[in-house]
Amino acid sequence: MTAVVPASPTLPADVLGFVRHPPTARHARRERARQLLRAPGVRPLLEEAVHIPQLRAGVLAVAQVDVADVPDSVFTARAEHWMRVARTTWQESAAFCADVAWQARRDGRRLAEEIPGDGVGDAFTARTRIHLLGLALRYDFRRSALEEAMRAHCGPWDVFSRALFAFALLGQSKPQGLQMMDEVLADAGDDVKVLHTLLHGLWLGDGLPQRHQHMLGILARPPFRGRTDAVALFREAGLLREMRCFGEALATIDRALDLLPPGDLGVHDDLVRERALIIVARDAHDLKTRSW
Repeated sequence: MTAVVPASPTLPADVLGFVRHPPTARHARRERARQLLRAPGVRPLLEEAVHIPQLRAGVLAVAQVDVADVPDSVFTARAEHWMRVARTTWQESAAFCADVAWQARRDGRRLAEEIPGDGVGDAFTARTRIHLLGLALRYDFRRSALEEAMRAHCGPWDVFSRALFAFALLGQSKPQGLQMMDEVLADAGDDVKVLHTLLHGLWLGDGLPQRHQHMLGILARPPFRGRTDAVALFREAGLLREMRCFGEALATIDRALDLLPPGDLGVHDDLVRERALIIVARDAHDLKTRSW
């Protein structure tokens, strides 16, 4: 069924200004979107505007707040609604669901417990559910539970769902995850959510063949090549520490700390902990070297 794409929805001026140019700061964007969503009758207009290419990203930014602010009991249904209305690609769904699932975790919500299982006929609904469930379990480091959920998933399968499956295997140090990772990379292009998912799995894995080389290969891809992604730099710093490149590791984690947006306290703590680990590992290595 083809969606009807309106030529020009009548959006109020303040809503139109937001969806054209959403604030870059997360807190400001969230608070402004909340204000806009309180306006009577705005949701149907946004549901029309999401099909206009120039407004699509801004409307989806508002939709993320619309999902994040509802009670747990309707969280998944609201996300499914927006993914169905917008007729999202798998890439858009991955980005949308990753952001709302992360916000739910920041808010202390137990999202995985509220997501219904498989058995739905709508492809958008099924994809949204497996993306949300997979992300919730990934963010909670519940790798075996994620593997179980993926093996029970009846489909349809998209590239990001397969990336989440690969994460579950890699994060448990299962070598079959490497073959799945290669297949995902061949199909994903340089989608940043896929790359983060695979990098996360490799970071958690232990004893995987050529693990360091695989991580370096992902870190060399275009989304991370500019070295502006704080989380990717955090993973890189840990890798450099393992490789005993302590000076580079320290410079990398310091760059990650400089780039981390304000307000993400959990990630900030992870970065500070990694910095301490680098220094301890460097000093222990230097002490051992001198003792020889």
